[in-house]
Amino acid sequence: MANINISAWAEQTGERLGEASKGIKLSLFRLIITDTRFETGRLKGNWQTSTGSPAVGTIERLDDERGTAAIAEAAATVTEFGVDYLTNNLPYAKKWDDVDGVVDKSIARLERNIQEVVNDLT
Repeated sequence: MANINISAWAEQTGERLGEASKGIKLSLFRLIITDTRFETGRLKGNWQTSTGSPAVGTIERLDDERGTAAIAEAAATVTEFGVDYLTNNLPYAKKWDDVDGVVDKSIARLERNIQEVVNDLT
């Protein structure tokens, strides 16, 4: 990961630190949702964003190939400084993630996205 002095960066960005935090979380959530396989739309549609604790249960939302509804929910829910969760409770969600590696690949790409957010704010 890039060597970033968080204290110096926070001092430079001031109030924009919350904006950066939210941007980083949204970036990760978008990567995961977008890269989730699409067959019927149920797997993408079941990505649920929550704050404070993970969502429980499944929902009946079907989403399009881009994950538009799940991404819109994430954008409306993610906070600047709170603990936010992206959860998919479908019984087969873990199986497909084990096969496709969507979460791991998205986390690996996050470093680049963090650097882009930092560059945008400095």
